[in-house]
Amino acid sequence: MTAYDAADVPPDGHAVDPVVGLLGPIAPQDVDLLADDDGRSPAPWPALPPEAFYGLPGEIVQAIEPHTEADPAAMLFTLYAAAGAMIGHRPHVLTGGVEHGAKVWPLIIGRTAGGVKGTSWAEVRRVLRAADSLFVASHVMGGLSSAEGLIYQVRDSEGDDPDGDHFDPGVADKRLLIVESEFASVLAQGKRDGNTLLPLVRQAWDGGSLRTMTVRSKVATDPHIVIIGHITPTELRMKLAESERAGGTMNRFLPVLSRRSKLLPDGGNLADGDLKALGASLASVIAQAATVGRMVRTVEAAEYWQDLYGRLAGDHMDDGQVAQVVARAAPQVLRMSVTAALLCGERRIDLPHLQAAEAMWSYVEESAWHVFGSMSGNPDLERIKSFVDAAGTQGVTRDEIRIKCFGKHKKKRELDQLVSELLPLGYEVTERRGRGRPAMVLRRVPRT
Repeated sequence: MTAYDAADVPPDGHAVDPVVGLLGPIAPQDVDLLADDDGRSPAPWPALPPEAFYGLPGEIVQAIEPHTEADPAAMLFTLYAAAGAMIGHRPHVLTGGVEHGAKVWPLIIGRTAGGVKGTSWAEVRRVLRAADSLFVASHVMGGLSSAEGLIYQVRDSEGDDPDGDHFDPGVADKRLLIVESEFASVLAQGKRDGNTLLPLVRQAWDGGSLRTMTVRSKVATDPHIVIIGHITPTELRMKLAESERAGGTMNRFLPVLSRRSKLLPDGGNLADGDLKALGASLASVIAQAATVGRMVRTVEAAEYWQDLYGRLAGDHMDDGQVAQVVARAAPQVLRMSVTAALLCGERRIDLPHLQAAEAMWSYVEESAWHVFGSMSGNPDLERIKSFVDAAGTQGVTRDEIRIKCFGKHKKKRELDQLVSELLPLGYEVTERRGRGRPAMVLRRVPRT
């Protein structure tokens, strides 16, 4: 695992001349709800309710917001996650025999150039450094690639003799914040045969001790691991296998749409004194949170939770893509309410903390619909759709689809059927001219 470093690369591509192909040219149809790299985003962008900005987290984000292009929603969720990692595993709510603490895992989803995902983390990191520079230097990492590598960063000690060959002092402070600027690579690692990273990630979210079934595997007892991922909508569709949606990896993360909030050609100018004050306030509540154990709700919050839980746990969706992503609504809101209370310096969860968590969840759910709501349920169709989207206006040829997308495992008639199903969804078949015979090119219809 390595130190975090983010870089956004602008998209590129060029247009091709339209010709009749298969079902003929298709007029642009804004039926895809994805906020994708080609700029097509016809669905209304989610709105983060004002209740989400309650207390110190809201004060921090609102103090930074005029001085950055980052999305306030991305900053707020990132702050919840990072501050929760600093708090550690001790404070929690016990429900159904499971401890839910300050462990919030946002997946920040935005276009390559306009999502400013890295900017949202950079702004929050400045406040974290002002609060606890040692934590940021020692407990913030990136580069998830294997289960063993993750365990190693929070491993227990081994051996009694410091001078022995197999002595390992282990890691005393098991708080770990992982920031993955290329979360698509984590999903790709999980698809490799024999790689147990994603099952271990799920265990890390659930809590308890971590270990693998390998010889001389390390053990990590009760670590407090928080993961913040950054990904584009196209990468998410391409890399997230159906098994990871249905199997629970995705619903342990909170999908959070992110886009540039404003243009600041000369950057922001948050004063150093203001930054230090924000850091000091954050450090104070984190220090107090470290003394908290089991948490309970106030009477008013308990009454509100009865109704809210019924709505969160209710079977109000089908078994489609979105339902799989938001399946852990109740525990996710629990964790956000715990974090909200702790970041306000409270030892109990009060009504405004629940309402803040509920407001944040509404943004998560709308983000999930925005990203996954248009998915067809046909894995092959989604695969070719994501493959074509990733190519931008340049499009892809039939050979590229056959070889690079499906690894030569699809017959011509199967590819023709998939292409014909894709055309009414805002795609077109064109022709790329060059030496020899013109090549058929499939691309998304450019926005006019």
